[in-house]
Amino acid sequence: MTSLLLALVGSAAAQCMADPYVQDLNCNGVDVVDEVAVDLTDPECALNTNDAGFPYPNADYYYDYVSFQCAVPVFDLDLDNDGLSAGDISLMPDEAFPDLVVTLTCDNCPDDWNRDQTDTDCDNVGDVCDICPTVFDPLQEDADADGYGDFCDSCRFVAFAPQEDFDADGYGDACDNCPDVQNLQSDDDEDGVGDDCDNCWQDANSDQHDYDQDGLGDACDICPDAYDPDQIDADEDGYGDACDVCPNSAGTQADGDDDGIGDDCDICRSAPDTDQSDSDADGYGDACDRCPALRDPLQLDADADAIGDACDSCPLVYNPDQEDFDADGYGDACDNC
Repeated sequence: MTSLLLALVGSAAAQCMADPYVQDLNCNGVDVVDEVAVDLTDPECALNTNDAGFPYPNADYYYDYVSFQCAVPVFDLDLDNDGLSAGDISLMPDEAFPDLVVTLTCDNCPDDWNRDQTDTDCDNVGDVCDICPTVFDPLQEDADADGYGDFCDSCRFVAFAPQEDFDADGYGDACDNCPDVQNLQSDDDEDGVGDDCDNCWQDANSDQHDYDQDGLGDACDICPDAYDPDQIDADEDGYGDACDVCPNSAGTQADGDDDGIGDDCDICRSAPDTDQSDSDADGYGDACDRCPALRDPLQLDADADAIGDACDSCPLVYNPDQEDFDADGYGDACDNC
């Protein structure tokens, strides 16, 4: 692609570079040295003199000398003194010709000396005054008035911005919302960071903070404090599995015993129990089961001694130590023998 562009630019330069003229004020494409001489015996020709008072010697000084003889001289249309004209000639109405304004445009940079008229991009604006000399740009628009034309300014709405463009996407680093990533400048969340490099492209986060360094910004990370690039949320409760205290049960993140297991799925809400062991499979974890070795789904404790009725040696008598001296299954507190 680059070689093709260079070839096109080279071709344009060859096509749009005029042969240098010594002078061509009347824009007829004939060098002054090759112009025909005027008839100095004609009073009209003798009337039009240069600064030294001498009549102009040849047709180069007259608009369409063949048709108008010396009646329409070319004055003051070479501001840059490069021998080429640019400007308007007014033909006043009389019996011979109508009221007409003729625009001479043989100088493609009227205010800048450029006799060779080099125009690399063939837009009829010479390189020496073209704000985009290698890009076709006949209108020469410059929205930010920084001297770089809109067609070649990498930051067309930022005046005097450096033209560096690291990712070569046509948007300069100074105004590129993803300066390291080629992109079309889309920014759905309007936070100034382009979608293609925004770690939360649907949630505004201009600071791009990513505490856990998992590539997802804190503003949209379902586990902002836990590395979780996959963002899996099995119970779809908005808390990722990596940080959800009940990853398979939607609910709150309450954890009364601070054991990392949420109340909604903790088999021992009142006692820290990280391993969630339940030896008797009655739904109460060993850490809080009143009869951990005996299935006891009702967890009745009539004497409130923290020993469930199902395994209490004295279910109606408070005896938390469960002493049974004679080992007959009746605790000392209630054994009549």
